[in-house]
Amino acid sequence: MKKIYAILPCYNEALNIGDLIDEWNNQKDLLKESGYQLNIVAIDDCSRDNTKQVISQKVDQYENVTLFPHEVNKGLCGGLNSAISYFLKNGCADDFMVLMDGDNTHNPVYVHEMLSKMLNEKKDCVIASRYCKASNVVGVAAHREFMSDMAKYYYSMVLRVPDVKDYTCGYRIYTYGIIKKLVDKFGTEPIVEKSFACMMELLYRLYIVGAKFGETGFELRYDNKKGESKMQVFTTMKKSLTTALKLRRLRKERTSAKC
Repeated sequence: MKKIYAILPCYNEALNIGDLIDEWNNQKDLLKESGYQLNIVAIDDCSRDNTKQVISQKVDQYENVTLFPHEVNKGLCGGLNSAISYFLKNGCADDFMVLMDGDNTHNPVYVHEMLSKMLNEKKDCVIASRYCKASNVVGVAAHREFMSDMAKYYYSMVLRVPDVKDYTCGYRIYTYGIIKKLVDKFGTEPIVEKSFACMMELLYRLYIVGAKFGETGFELRYDNKKGESKMQVFTTMKKSLTTALKLRRLRKERTSAKC
């Protein structure tokens, strides 16, 4: 049976990761009816709370849950690289990887629509986007929502990735083939940006290796998140602006090298 790997990088998410794993397993039977075995991999980034213990409890509760512990804190960048390496080592050509935030703001129920779009339209990556007609955002502070909207216009102008409006949402599904192309081109740790801008970096590096993207609507439920946000908003915005420019230069350099 083909597999879907739901990989959940998390740091200090003891209040959220258990509920998220439960929500994923609520989708297990529907995915099985569609021909997919669900595997859940929670990456604990050396949390200082009891995140690792909560995940371990879910490993005991569910046979399809795996704990992937980091021995040192690597940040979201390291979490993405670990997810990529785990998927390539354990998956195969017909499998998919779903990445999402570990804070329970993304509902796994949308994976069915995302998977359908990927298969029917032959996409390499489908994004749960905040900018589709069916999308909704709940519980996000007004200043953060405004900054996200401004960032969307900036990234669209600078990076110009076809069929992408949401460059930073972490809820995405990827084919095995496109992740393999990413590693073949950029190495076993293809993501280098240390800030939350690494999600944009991953998307753009996939674009460089030829990925075709699609988006589906979803409801971002920030009010479901328990605990404080780890994002330093203004620092992240500043870093994202400069990262976008560096990534565009990267594409130009690789295009010039081919000529």
